[in-house]
Amino acid sequence: MTHSNPSEPVPHELASDRPAITRLKQGNIAGLAALVQKYQVEAVHTALLIVRDRDQAEDIAQEAFIQAYRKIDQFDDGRPFRPWFLRIVINAALKSAYRQKRSVPLEEAEDGQFAAKWLIDPGLGPETLVETAEMRESIWKAIGELTPEQRAAVVLRYFLDHNEREMIQDLNRPLTTIKWWLYAARNRLRNGLLQGNVKNSEHQEIDDE
Repeated sequence: MTHSNPSEPVPHELASDRPAITRLKQGNIAGLAALVQKYQVEAVHTALLIVRDRDQAEDIAQEAFIQAYRKIDQFDDGRPFRPWFLRIVINAALKSAYRQKRSVPLEEAEDGQFAAKWLIDPGLGPETLVETAEMRESIWKAIGELTPEQRAAVVLRYFLDHNEREMIQDLNRPLTTIKWWLYAARNRLRNGLLQGNVKNSEHQEIDDE
């Protein structure tokens, strides 16, 4: 296991998580409490985009923290905690989705508003917020039409901004498979948004790169 050189500059995220991780590796449960406080909301949001059920997403987040606690000795102190942890969240969400073997329609997804609010930019003005609210509902509905694998790929690429190399590690799949998932997901999202009468200029972020 490699460790960062103490003399080298330490990224803010890495530095802010290091005390909690150190305590956790020493067996101090207070370290886990600090990480839960910092990452719980993001963990639930990430899981919810894949499984589309609030209670299930909360259970997945809790399970992911337990897994992180059990695997903390495998964590490389020289790397940021967030990507490593969210990889655990996504894998747990995928396993849960596989067990369910179903996609939850929008009308059955009681927490669509909860997840959709995560898609909005709090810095937007009132006029733009109205259009964005419609857009986020369209995105939420379109995501529901994707397979769990496609949802995971979309979350990693467009919500968590992971690159291709990171996604290979996250999903444990070859690049060709990941590219196909993203291609299929973009097409299905684009078609779903167009069917919802959303202007192309409003969803250019999902266009092919």
